[in-house]
Amino acid sequence: MTRFLRTMIAATIGLCCTVSISHSISAQAAPGTLDTLGTPFTFPAFVDAILANHPVATQARLIAEQARSELRTAWGAFDPTVTASWDQKKFGGTEYYNYFDAQLKIPLPIGADVTIAFDRTMGRYFNPDRRTAANGTLEAGISIPLGQRILTDERRNALQQARAARDAGDADRTAIVNKLLFSAAKDYGVWYESWRRRVIAQEGEALAEFRLQAVRRRVANGETAPIDTIEALLELQRREVTRFEAEASFYLSSLDVTAYLWDDVGRPVPLPADAKPVLLGIERVGIDSTRLVELLDVATRRNPDLLKVQARIKQAEAQRLFTTQALLPLAEAKLAGLGASDSEQSFFDGERLDNNYKAGLSIKSPLLFLKETGRFAASGQRLEFQRLERDRLRREVEFDARAAIFDIFNLERLRQRQVANVRNARLLRDAEQVRYENGEGTLLILNLRERLVLDEAVKLAAVEAKVAGARAALAVATGDRTLLLKQN
Repeated sequence: MTRFLRTMIAATIGLCCTVSISHSISAQAAPGTLDTLGTPFTFPAFVDAILANHPVATQARLIAEQARSELRTAWGAFDPTVTASWDQKKFGGTEYYNYFDAQLKIPLPIGADVTIAFDRTMGRYFNPDRRTAANGTLEAGISIPLGQRILTDERRNALQQARAARDAGDADRTAIVNKLLFSAAKDYGVWYESWRRRVIAQEGEALAEFRLQAVRRRVANGETAPIDTIEALLELQRREVTRFEAEASFYLSSLDVTAYLWDDVGRPVPLPADAKPVLLGIERVGIDSTRLVELLDVATRRNPDLLKVQARIKQAEAQRLFTTQALLPLAEAKLAGLGASDSEQSFFDGERLDNNYKAGLSIKSPLLFLKETGRFAASGQRLEFQRLERDRLRREVEFDARAAIFDIFNLERLRQRQVANVRNARLLRDAEQVRYENGEGTLLILNLRERLVLDEAVKLAAVEAKVAGARAALAVATGDRTLLLKQN
């Protein structure tokens, strides 16, 4: 009877301690639960740090800003210009001529140019066509293209090209940042998995150490065979090896995460020694299957690679229009009203303008249009190429989005099943613990049951770690960075 009571007490103590430690494993494996040790370094905080200070994120911003600078340069072709010149000749005390010209030219978005000018000519010898009133002559006119350049011209084409380049720059920035976050999310997931493996390995080792001491006491009391001590010691050594491997993996994954951390002056900063990854912010996938059509629509509208192709299509269309109008003769009409600067009569008086104006018409055209037709054909081929590229890429984006969405659905399914697997493996282990303490089981079977609990907990950590990468893949496919963190 005494031996039976002693066995029951030992079994009860062992079961309580085992359940307590296994509960710790269960609690930390549960999504969203924080460990009491270390300072949580959440995934949202990790992403914020990358977006704020990482050199690649800064380079991406510079790419977009450079494209905007190019657009400002293209707008410079529509900048009004002021020109002025003065030319005088005096010889032998005689003023041969004294010319002064000033002009304000205002380019219009429709291809015409408005000019306002002032001319004054003095002296004894000058070209008759440059004669002006004594106080100078005012001129206000406009030049209008009639053939080529009526639809578009070099400056309007350059502006369209720069606008498309700006859109492409914005898309480039999004693509670069999303790919950076995709890489960071996967590394964060690996960091989380290696941290959980280390915790599970440490707790498994503690269980093995506790059981070795319990077996030694039982051997000393004559309650079990001495060979069980070897079995318990071997299991402890196995778990020590597992812990060593987990710690090495955690150290390397911590280095990978550290590589993403920079301060606001561009210097790399270390990962805090007590920092630990947590699932806060990415623990639940929760994307409803009814959102499939919506997410696919977002992917076709916001995917940065698609946006870049669409920007190239806009550039090709602008170039196509430019080469099309080059097939027309180059014709330009100029008309300007003239008036003395000191005249009291209205400058725009119709009767006065009938007798005071300048007009001109110029026409220029090649005979065979060889260069123009060649450029026209080449621009059409480039446009068709980009449209085919858009169609191909759109299909790839749709497939990538579908694959990412399926991966998220599957991970949620796996997570639920793995939680159940951990729970069932723990029940089997606890039952085997009771059988072993009652002398109905063997230490080998108990160790196998406990290994199963640890293995299933590691698998659960691996599934949880993949959630960040799956979200990042969906964000890259759709171009919507909010899907990386947003709880749906």
